[in-house]
Amino acid sequence: MTLYIDVIWFLNLCIDYLLLALTAIVLKRRFQHVRMILGALFASLIVFFLFSSYASLFYQPWVKLLYSAIIVWIAFGFRRMSYYLQGLLMFYFVTFMTGGGLFALHYFWQTDVGILNGMTVSNKGYFGSGISWVFVIIGFPLIWWFSKKRFETMEWKQVQYDQLVDVDITVAGYTFKTRGLVDSGNQLTDPISKKPVMIIEAKLLYPYFNQQAVEHIMTFHEGASEEHADERLVERACIIPYRVIGQSTPFLSGIRPDSIVIYQQENRYETTNVILGLQDRELSADGVFRSIVHPKLVLGGTTQKASIIL
Repeated sequence: MTLYIDVIWFLNLCIDYLLLALTAIVLKRRFQHVRMILGALFASLIVFFLFSSYASLFYQPWVKLLYSAIIVWIAFGFRRMSYYLQGLLMFYFVTFMTGGGLFALHYFWQTDVGILNGMTVSNKGYFGSGISWVFVIIGFPLIWWFSKKRFETMEWKQVQYDQLVDVDITVAGYTFKTRGLVDSGNQLTDPISKKPVMIIEAKLLYPYFNQQAVEHIMTFHEGASEEHADERLVERACIIPYRVIGQSTPFLSGIRPDSIVIYQQENRYETTNVILGLQDRELSADGVFRSIVHPKLVLGGTTQKASIIL
């Protein structure tokens, strides 16, 4: 069996750089390509040590830890202990995660196995397999990309959850609860009354009003038939200029609620100075929230469980 140590070294250099890059991405640290290349270069040198007379030393856990510590120091520097340890631990985390993903993929596709002393083992060693390095070359970037996307998704979910609020909405004496997303980009207001507009899914009204009555409100500005009109909704109805991509009409149907109450952590906000904009589609693909809260509705000085009347 022939081993090309230069090929192994170059492959490790690329992998080490990608691991350091993923660590920087997850921690939101500035890319310092020179330092990261130097860190990856130092990390890849272990390949030569493992083929030397010092190989047994580099299998010791304390040497591995020290080696990793130097890698992180080269790549990210040392500002303070917490900063440094965060980088070191995250480097280990992404390494274990991507390595575990590769192992899982390899095990998933493994078909040539043998049974030895009750254990399932591969008949081909890591270096001995004719496809092992091809698998790593193809599989590692895929696992790296997947991990990066998962981290970005998790981060976005965390941002969403940090901005989620519980909302009680009262319309015509009926009160229903929903979950809302406080969106700083939502600056929609009624141009006449200057009231902030809170977007909700029209389906939230179905249990309390006839579905056809709700659909009538959604289209009443288009001259819809009065056959299914509900006076309780009609007397609260209004039209809001609203234009988004893919919407056929430049208006959004809205209703004036009796009141809404927003619960954000320890704060309670109550107001009647709001308009509910009705959307006939789901606002969240995974159903995490069903309304979009105008940021003005949760602004202002508050105390614990304070009631704010706007």
